Amino acid sequence: MKRYFLASLFALTLPALASAQTPSEFAALEKQVEAARVKYKIPGLSLGVLRDGKLVYTHGFGLRDVAKKLPATPETLYCIGSSTKAFTATAVLMAVDAGKVKLSERPVTYLPYFKLRDPETNAKLTVSDLLCHSSGLPRTDFLMLAGEGTLSRKELIQAVGAAKPTAKLGEKFQYQNLMFAAAGEVAATAFGMPYEKVIEQKIFAPLGMTRSTLSVAKALADKDHATGYDPASQKPLPWRDITATAPAGAINSSVVDMAKWVEALLSEAKPLLSPESYAAMTQKHISMSPTVDYGYGWFLDKWKGASVVEHGGNIDGFNAEVAFVPEKKWGLVMLSNVSQSPMAREIQELVWRSLSGEKPQEEKPAAEPSKPATPPTVPSKDEAGSYTSTTPSVTFKVGFEKDHLVLTVPGQPPYAMQHVTGRVYRLTPPLPETFKATFDEKGLTWEQPGVKLVLARVKENTYVAPLTVDALLEKMLTAAGGRAAWSKHKSRVDTVAVDFENQGMQAAGEAYAAQGRQAQRLSILAVGKKIGTLSAGYDGKGPWISASFLPPQEIPPSERARAEADLSLGLLEPRKLFATIELTGTEKVGGEECYVLLKTTKSGERLTEYVSTKSFLILRRDTEGPELYSDFRPSGGVIVPHKTVQKNPSMGDIAITIKSTRWDVPIDPKVFNKPK
Repeated sequence: MKRYFLASLFALTLPALASAQTPSEFAALEKQVEAARVKYKIPGLSLGVLRDGKLVYTHGFGLRDVAKKLPATPETLYCIGSSTKAFTATAVLMAVDAGKVKLSERPVTYLPYFKLRDPETNAKLTVSDLLCHSSGLPRTDFLMLAGEGTLSRKELIQAVGAAKPTAKLGEKFQYQNLMFAAAGEVAATAFGMPYEKVIEQKIFAPLGMTRSTLSVAKALADKDHATGYDPASQKPLPWRDITATAPAGAINSSVVDMAKWVEALLSEAKPLLSPESYAAMTQKHISMSPTVDYGYGWFLDKWKGASVVEHGGNIDGFNAEVAFVPEKKWGLVMLSNVSQSPMAREIQELVWRSLSGEKPQEEKPAAEPSKPATPPTVPSKDEAGSYTSTTPSVTFKVGFEKDHLVLTVPGQPPYAMQHVTGRVYRLTPPLPETFKATFDEKGLTWEQPGVKLVLARVKENTYVAPLTVDALLEKMLTAAGGRAAWSKHKSRVDTVAVDFENQGMQAAGEAYAAQGRQAQRLSILAVGKKIGTLSAGYDGKGPWISASFLPPQEIPPSERARAEADLSLGLLEPRKLFATIELTGTEKVGGEECYVLLKTTKSGERLTEYVSTKSFLILRRDTEGPELYSDFRPSGGVIVPHKTVQKNPSMGDIAITIKSTRWDVPIDPKVFNKPK
C-alpha cells in the first residue's frame, strides 16, 4: 500500500521474441523498448503502435510466463488495471447520449443507497464528479482490497460513503477507485443490466474486442494469458479478482483488442459516443498538477505542444499504458506483466519520438558520472547535506565523493548523481533520466515517474538545550510512571478499537506486548460485516505485517525503529536501542511546546519524538508518518496514552483507542510470530 522511492533496477536478461517480421522503420524503436524492458526487470511486454488512426505495428517482448518459457505476443491477455476507467466513463456517457443519465444529477438519483459522510459534499456531488476524482475523498484502496470477496459493489459504495473526506468537493484531484465503482453502477442501472454486460455489449461487441473479458476465470482459461510478477522479487503473483470494484480496473485484454479501442478513440469514439460526449470525455474537468489535467477517465497531458490523452493501469503483477494524440492520429497500447515500472511513462516518449521521425537517443552506460560541459550554478559539494520530508517521513542524504554527488536513501544502496543543468542532477545510467533532483535555497525537489517529493534541507543544529539528553530521558521516564513501575510489568494486553477514518472501515482486536516483543491482531469491519484480518508485530528480530487480503508485505526499515521505541525498553533503556539521541530544538504540537528528540538506530533509521516541555510526555512520534498521542491516563501504575492517531501517507488518519488493559497475564508466544 506504500509507495517506495528509487526501487532497485537491475537487468534481468530474457529473450525478446518477435511476433512477426519487424518493419524496418520500427527496428530502432524495437531495440529501445527491449533495452528498457531489460533495464526495468520486466519479464514480458506487448506493444501496439497506431499511426493515422490505424494499427501499424505490434510486437511481443520477453516472456509471458518465465517458468514455462512462454513468449509474450500481441495476443497475450493481461489485466489492464485502471485503464478500465476510460471504458467506465464511456459507458456513462453512452447512457447520457441515450437520455438515460444526466451528468449534472446527483448519484442518488440512480443509486438510492448512495450517501456520503460530509453533508455538503453529499448534497452537491454529481455524476460528473464520480468520473474525474473530484469528490474530496482520498484513495480508499485499503477498503477496496479488504472488501473484495466479502462485500458486494453496493456495500463497498455504502462503506466508502462513511469515509471522512480530506478535501472539499472539487478542491483538488484525489484518485478515487470506489467513485468509479459507483459510476459503473450508474451506467448499469441506466441500461438495466449488470456493469459487465454493459461493457461487453455496448463496447466490446461493436468494436470486435472478442478476447477481452472482465472475468479472471475466463482470462486464465485462455491459452495465451500472462503470469504477473512482483517487480522486486520477480516472483509470480496470483491474478487479483476485483469483481466488486470492476468499473475501476477489472478488464483483461490484449494489445490487438485494445488497439481496436484506440482506433475508435482516434475517430472521436465513433460509433460509441456523440461528438459532444467525446469532447466532454477528453476535456479538462480538474487539474492534477500544473501540467496535467483529468477529463472523464483520462489524464490530459502534452508532448511537445500536442495534446496527449492517456491512462495507465497498475494491479498485482500487471502494468498497462494506453495513450493517443488526437491531432496527430497517433496511439499506443503497452501491456506488461510486472506490478509497477517507469515503463509506462518511458514508452510514450519512445513511441512518440519514433512516430515523429526523430532519431533514437542511445543511452550509454557510464561507470563513473561524467563531468558536464557547463559547471553547476552552485558548487556540487555545497549541495551535500540531509534533506527531509514529513509526509511521507523520509530523509535523503546527499554526500560529495571525489567529484560528484551521491544520494543515499535509508535501506537502499548509494546512487551516484550526474549534473544536468543549473542545480538539476539525475541518477547515473542505467537508471533513467526521469529520476532527478532539483536543488534550491530551501531544499530539493525529487521527481520520478508518478512521484514528486519536496524535501527541506536540515539546518545545522545551533540549538542550545536547557537540559542534557540524559536528563530529558529521565524526566520522560518519571512522567510515564517511573522506572520501578515500568520494570515490574512483564506483559500487557490491550483491547483496542480502530477507526480508519478516511477509509470507511473500523477494526477491533487486541494488542500484545511481552519480553521485548509486540503484536496486534485485528478484525477489519465495514458496513457491520467482518471483511478481513490484519496482524502486525515485532518478534524481537524485526517487524512484520500480514493481512488476509494482501500479498506478503515488505516492511520499511523505519518501522523497526518505531516498533522498538514502542517497547518498554524504549523508556527504560533507550541508549541500548539507539546509537545516537540528540536534542535538536523545540516545536509546537497541538499548540503545546515540545522538545524535539532525534533518535538514530545503528543501521541508520531515524525516529523523531516530540516531548512536552511541561508534562515530559511524548505527544508525537515520526517515522513513516506522524503519530499523535493523547488521552493520557493511569493504568497499572504507569501513564499510558489511550488514543493514538496515525497519519498514514497512503491510508489517511487511523485512530486507535485503548478500551481496556490487562497487565502481567500469560501470553502465548506464538502470537508474536508472523502468520504462515
